[in-house]
Amino acid sequence: MIGALGVVVSSIVAIWGLPAAIQSANVAQQAEDRERKKDKEEEEEERRHFVGPAISITADEPNLLYGGGFAFVRRTTEATGLPSAGFMTSEYVDWFTENKGVPIGERTVRVTVFPIHEGTVVIQNMRVTKRSCHPSRHTGTLVVPPAFGDSGGESLPTTVAFDLTEPVPRPWKLAGTTADPRTGEPAHYLSGNAFAKTVYLDGGENFDARAFDLTFLTGSQDCVFGVDVNVTTRGRGSEWYPVTFPGYAKLFEVAGNAGRYGTSVVSTSMEGRPQLGGPRSFRPRLSWTKGSF
Repeated sequence: MIGALGVVVSSIVAIWGLPAAIQSANVAQQAEDRERKKDKEEEEEERRHFVGPAISITADEPNLLYGGGFAFVRRTTEATGLPSAGFMTSEYVDWFTENKGVPIGERTVRVTVFPIHEGTVVIQNMRVTKRSCHPSRHTGTLVVPPAFGDSGGESLPTTVAFDLTEPVPRPWKLAGTTADPRTGEPAHYLSGNAFAKTVYLDGGENFDARAFDLTFLTGSQDCVFGVDVNVTTRGRGSEWYPVTFPGYAKLFEVAGNAGRYGTSVVSTSMEGRPQLGGPRSFRPRLSWTKGSF
């Protein structure tokens, strides 16, 4: 009888203790769920800051300094091969592209940098890479565009100029115009380091972006080259990112000023058909002069 009573009491105690055991198990499961959620949030935080590249870069050609000419390697000898439509029409662009026209002496590309992750991105520098320069081969045809103004309606980005004739091209600040000490005529003025003041971009949902107009000067040499952007981010340190140029090109090209060209193709208006001309010399709209870096 006592043994049977003991079994009943033990069963009652076990039943009474069951809710407490279940509650304890639930508490443990909740704690485990919180830990998993915390780990997931930390992984997501790390991914936002560290996984993949720190920035995205786009590039296009703004034609802000569109005062120059273009050159072909070959001479243009037959007027029948010229486009029948005006400057910058699709027919003209196809003809120009087929002949591999390149700007003479200077070329500008607009590079825009976007932060990908949350946190602050610091743009500290840019550099020219994989530079290859040689005396100009673009001596066949001088292509003269019609006179027209710049894009004027846009806010101008940060302007940077690289003189590719320097032993190690530096990122000069394009500081407006001044009188060329050699001629007294107006000239673009390069003065100081364009990255003397670092540029800060905030990432995240309301991210910042910064555009840079990079102008490359080649003198009398044809140059092919790349450009890298240097940024620093939290936890990643300093990194260099290559610019992909318009047309998904890894390298950019500028033709040297050959001085005099075997033939010329001249547009006197935006709408009119270009005309074939004889040998012609090229002189840039403005020269370049430097202060101290």
